[in-house]
Amino acid sequence: MPSYTFQCPNCGEFTLFFKSMKGNRDQAACPDCQCESSRIYFAPNLFSYSKELRTRIEKGMEPRRMTREELGPKQVKRKKVTANRPWQVGN
Repeated sequence: MPSYTFQCPNCGEFTLFFKSMKGNRDQAACPDCQCESSRIYFAPNLFSYSKELRTRIEKGMEPRRMTREELGPKQVKRKKVTANRPWQVGN
């Protein structure tokens, strides 16, 4: 029986249990206020860790948008200098 956790903007987190894994489970209605809630994706097998560690790991899994300045200067690939051997493949 699969369980999915959702985040309601009004009530917070809640978990729903389903009979099958069929269908798209990205959105669900909150059982308390019936507000549309989005699914929270957790990394597998983290329930045995402390809440602080789980939170750090889960936030690390979210992609972070970076600017060109944060990526640093463009790296120029330079070909390795090898001895001049015209009979060798690759020169």
